[in-house]
Amino acid sequence: MTFSYDGAGISDKDTIRFLIGDTNASEQLLSDEEINFVVTRWKDTYNSLEYVASVCAENLAARYAREASFSADGVSVSLAAVAQQFRDLAASLRQQHKNSLVGGIPDVGGISPYEGQDPDIANFAFGTGMHDDLEAGNQDYGSRNVEYYIAERQPGE
Repeated sequence: MTFSYDGAGISDKDTIRFLIGDTNASEQLLSDEEINFVVTRWKDTYNSLEYVASVCAENLAARYAREASFSADGVSVSLAAVAQQFRDLAASLRQQHKNSLVGGIPDVGGISPYEGQDPDIANFAFGTGMHDDLEAGNQDYGSRNVEYYIAERQPGE
């Protein structure tokens, strides 16, 4: 289990250490291997170091939640408060992740603004067939073949 920290922004691991406050080598919270595991597991899914750091904070909350609180000689130690602080940190980091998504690429249910139209699909024409009554005068027939319709319809139909 190794620990290294060169500063925020140097690497994903160092940025996550900065976000969760794990920058002191003498009081390390997570090892480099643990952080790299979480980065490998979550970064490709959410593409956000804030989200990955929130997962690390939740793991630390779970670690401290299982520690017992004790009291001896009038001194009480409760690690439940530390677990709650890491839960709050995880919630704050998730909110930062959500805030970073505002004003970015629009999300319209799985349609990417960078994806082109499928070449196998004909161009869409709004109103195609909407005004099929040829006696009504000039209409926008969209992609319909007007000559075909004129030949098929008999006068008075």
